Amino acid sequence: MKIITWDDIRRGALAILLVIIPTVLIGTFIGPALQSYHITGPGLWELKRNNVPDDVIDPLHVLRLKPFFFKFRLMIAVESRIANPELFDKYKKKIGLQIQTIPIPAIEYIFLGILSLYYFILWYTTRKWFPAGKV
Repeated sequence: MKIITWDDIRRGALAILLVIIPTVLIGTFIGPALQSYHITGPGLWELKRNNVPDDVIDPLHVLRLKPFFFKFRLMIAVESRIANPELFDKYKKKIGLQIQTIPIPAIEYIFLGILSLYYFILWYTTRKWFPAGKV
């Protein structure tokens, strides 16, 4: 009597590769992938409180509350607004801490929809290799 067969090992490996790992990856990366970013007035005020010079803060008022789909694009826009590159390099981390995400309502439903679509595609493409009658 065999406790674990090669078919069990194959099914377990396929479950890990096709179900568990993609679910974790989708759950981890779908939220940040759908986020937008902006700098707010309180964020600029916090920079002022942290003794960031006005040469850095004043050009950022133009970017206040403008949404950017990627955080790095917002940082590129911030860098292009600041005239002195040394000041930007010095305060880059403090500026990055004041960038906030724009909340998306019901993002969990978007995640569930994408996960359901993945499972449907997985079921549809693998049913010829794993027919329902065989267990």
